[in-house]
Order: sequence, then structure tokens, then C-alpha cells
Amino acid sequence: MRRGLRQVLAVLCVGVLIGACTSPDRPAGPAATTETPDQVAAGRAGSATAPDAAAPAAEVPGATRGGLLTVLSSTVPESLDPARSSFVDTRGILSGLLTRSLTQLRRNPVTGRMELVPDLATDLGVANDDRTAWTFTLRSGVRFENGTAVTAQDIAYGLQRAFAADVLPGAPSYLRAFFRDGDRYQGPYASAAELRRRPGYARGWYAGAAFRGVEVRGRTITFRLRRPVAEMPYVVALPQFSPVPRAADARPAAYGDRLVSTGPYRVASLRRGTTLVLVRNAQWDPATDPGRHQYADGWTFLWGQAPERIDELLLENDGDAQRALSYDSLGPEGLVAMRERAPSRVAVAASPCTYLWHVDTRRIPDLRVRRALGWAYPYEAAWRAGRETVGATRLPGTTILPPGTTGHRSYDPLGNGGRRTDVAEARRLLTRADALGSRVRWYYASDVPEKVAVKDVVVTSLRRAGFDPRPIATTADRLRTVQLDPDGPHDVVDAARCSDWPTGSSWFPAQWETAPVDGPGRPNPSMLTEPGVQREIDRILGTLTAAAAARAWGALDERIGTRYYPAVVLGHRGVALARGSRVGGMSVNEMLGMPIFADLYVDQGN
Repeated sequence: MRRGLRQVLAVLCVGVLIGACTSPDRPAGPAATTETPDQVAAGRAGSATAPDAAAPAAEVPGATRGGLLTVLSSTVPESLDPARSSFVDTRGILSGLLTRSLTQLRRNPVTGRMELVPDLATDLGVANDDRTAWTFTLRSGVRFENGTAVTAQDIAYGLQRAFAADVLPGAPSYLRAFFRDGDRYQGPYASAAELRRRPGYARGWYAGAAFRGVEVRGRTITFRLRRPVAEMPYVVALPQFSPVPRAADARPAAYGDRLVSTGPYRVASLRRGTTLVLVRNAQWDPATDPGRHQYADGWTFLWGQAPERIDELLLENDGDAQRALSYDSLGPEGLVAMRERAPSRVAVAASPCTYLWHVDTRRIPDLRVRRALGWAYPYEAAWRAGRETVGATRLPGTTILPPGTTGHRSYDPLGNGGRRTDVAEARRLLTRADALGSRVRWYYASDVPEKVAVKDVVVTSLRRAGFDPRPIATTADRLRTVQLDPDGPHDVVDAARCSDWPTGSSWFPAQWETAPVDGPGRPNPSMLTEPGVQREIDRILGTLTAAAAARAWGALDERIGTRYYPAVVLGHRGVALARGSRVGGMSVNEMLGMPIFADLYVDQGN
């Protein structure tokens, strides 16, 4: 664990990128903010649009070409398949470097805020009068890494794959909620006979090349929706709307191991759970892209790294660590040290994400028991054990919607300020429910020390409150898969939800729709099946104007949190992202809480 980054990279470079592991040593790069993150501003991130944004993207001031960048993280992405992308890290890597969608979010160089601009499309789309159909025109000159021209049919096929949840679980559930036949179409792979044999088969299911939610005519693609969707220009920025050549999809479950790139970089090698190496994509044309750059010669992502060692390497800033960065936040000690020694090398920002302990409402149906979990959770102790800095990387909160999101309504279902633990109150609730000794099972990553530390303090607090805590050990590379198994043995899902766009329609159809409650990927993590919640989601999406819908989403947030309490809110997200002194162009995509990879470069000096 004491090896320097130079030693780690020396091993990786043999036979991968020969001769590409050196570059001049001269500190440079723009200063990054270190002030307390603005939660409200983060909740509004992405609300600006620039439909006429021109390509190529404006140059990042001071940017130079060449060199290698290294990204260090303790987390392990489950898959780089765009159909399965639902986590901020995979989306940040895919959308920033590898795949292009119809639209994209880029950083406005003047305001510094994220804004929606065209990408593969020539504009932000044209809707019919009631916004149940959106048409996008594909720009010319875009090619896959193999030189083949991208077609509208490739985009349609990429989207169709996202509906094959049995093979490719993980796509946002609002695709099914928004699209015509989204509740019936099962992707491009299965035959009619296979569908009939599938558990849960419903009359009307179909699969194959014909999906009634998408129409392709030449260079245009039209999406047919089952309800009005004003936010469709944001929806099509997701990786699920990136093109996939059908000929490269012979083994769908393995496509993420060697996806066909349309972005500025392509995959040179991938070792699942450990290493991703990217090199320049010679077929990417900046004249077709309003948001991305191709400054570095290549990238190496190292996953499953020890968090303390990442902090140490970036703080020491020796050798190859000067050209490294992380999308993991610094721990408390590392943040203090970096702010004292090199404040320009840490970027602190809020992100519109909410951490939640989703309680399986079918396994724990008693509201009093769920509220007891909220009182028993050791907020402050768990944050400290998890190397969080309160006020920087963890922002206490009590609502599902992050502050600043359009229509956000403040409420506190327990009255604990989102941070106060009271095991005596938890025990009183359990006693009244005749539920002392209630079993609580959840997964944790046993190979990540801080996750073990969090588990330990949670076990202690739950036991004191009268629960029977039974954590289930797994590994970091398996955690996402096992947590999202709807038939797993666990009672709680420990997860975070982030905005895909700054309104409630990015949140409630994605997490609280009742129709897909048993579906692959556990799209409704709390398994909440309250008919009134579903009726309200349908009413808001189908009948309300944007302003009225915003207010209604805030009211629904409070209704879910207070009446049903299906999840313990564990606060909102902040990030403190560090970089080496040779990493230029560092800024934070507030929508994802990730570096804006498309703007980064290695400073070559003069």
C-alpha cells in the first residue's frame, strides 16, 4: 500500500502504452474553489440551456495537448455498458470521454455552471403541441471509432437495449414510465416464446427490432411518449441515448467490456474491477462536438484503491501523482491538509444528490419500525467513520429532493434535523409496535475499510435501540449488483439518488413508480406500492403545467417522507475533489459531483 503512483503506473504501462508514461514536471493549472458548497445552487445545476451552442467547443484557457492523466478511485463501476449506466461515476466517464448522446451537459466557460447543449443532435429537439412526441435531427460527420458513420438507427438500437432489463439491468425506470409501450417492450433480444416463459409475463409484452416508442426516418429520430414530457431534451442526454452498432452487440452482456466509442477517447484495455485504459479516438471530430475536448493523449483509471492512499498520493504530489486526480472526496484530514498546503488543488462543490437508507416496506411494513430506524441511525458517527466532512462532503438534510431543485419543499419527518440520533425514542417506537428484536439486514463492502467502519457503528447503534442488526458482507465490485436484486435477503438498500435534471420528474418516476417494483435492477428500492403515490405521479406528469408540477413534486416529497417514511435520509452530497499540480482545467460537474473530464488536460509548461 506504500507504493508510489509511479510504481503503479510503471506496471500498467508495460505492453499497454509503451513510452507514454512520462511528461515534464511543472506545476500549473487554474485555481479551484474551496468555499463551503452551495446546496441551493447545486440543486439548480443544469437548468440553463444553450440550444444554439456551436462546435467545436471553446478552448479551455491555458490548455495544452499531450501527456497522460490518471484517475484514482476506491469505488468499482459495475459496467461501462451505456444501457446499464445509472451511477454518477459511469455516467461521468461515459458521457465525458467515450459516448455521445443526442444532447449533453457542458460547463459554460463564462458562468461556470452546467448547461444543456446539443451533442449528436443539431438542436435540443422539436416537440409536438402536447409534448408527447419529440423529434431530433442527427448532425452529419459523426463516426464510431471504427470509421463507420453513426446513424439515427444506431441511436434507436442503443435505446432499445436499455429496455432489456433481464439482460442489461440498471436503466432509469422512467424510460418505461415515459415511453409509449415502455411497460410492454422488453428489448431487442427475446423471442415471443421466450417472453411467454419469463416469470411475471404479462399479456401484450413484445420484443425485437420494432419498438413503438421510437421512429427513425433518415437522419431524424422521433420518440413517442405515453404522457407529456417537457424535460425530454435532458432525458436524451443520458448514456442510454448513445448509439450502439448492432453488429458489435453479438454478446449483449459483454458489450460494456469493449464498447464502440463515439467520444474523444476509446477503450484500449479494461480489467474489470481494477483498470481502464483509454487512448485517443482518431475518428472523433471536434468540429461536430460543442462540449468536449481531446487534450490528453490517454487516461488510466485505477479502481478499488485505498482512500487514505489516494489522499496521500495527491497531497504529496510527487512524480506521476502530479498528473493524477480522483473523483472520490478527500477525507477530513486530507481536506484540511490540502486546504493548508495547496488550496488551489482541491475543488469543493455541492451536488444535487440525496443519500438514502431505503427500507423494504414489504419486509418492514410497520411505519413505527421504519421511523425507529430513522431515530436509531448514527448519522454523525457514521459520517465520521466513512471519512466524511460535515458541511463539505456530507450536508445534513431531511428531504428526498435536494435543496434548490425546482419545487423543493422543506420538511423534517422526524424532527431530528437530519443528524440527531435518539436510540431511546427508537426503542419506544419498537416497543409500541411490539417489534423489539426486529431483524435488519443490509449489504456492505467488506473489502473497503471505511465501509466496514460505518457498518460497525451502525450495528452498535441499532443494537442499542432494540434491533437485531445483521449486516451481509460482499465486495465493492459486487455491491451494486446484490443491493439491487429485488429478491435478495436484505431489508435495506444503502444508496444515493442524484438529479438527471433539476425537477421532480427526475426523481419520483425513477424511484417511486409502483409498476416496476419487482423489476430487475430494483427501480423502486423501497418497494413502496402505495396506489395514491402512483396516482399522484400520473396526475403530475399527465396534467400539470411546469410551475404547477414543480409545486406538486415538492408536496409529494413531503407526503412520501412523512406519511410512509420509506427511507431514512442520510443527507445530501458534497464533494472535495483533489488533483495533482499538473492537472489543468479542473472543475466539478455539479449535476454528477464528478470532474468534468472533457475539460481536463496535462499542463506541459513552456
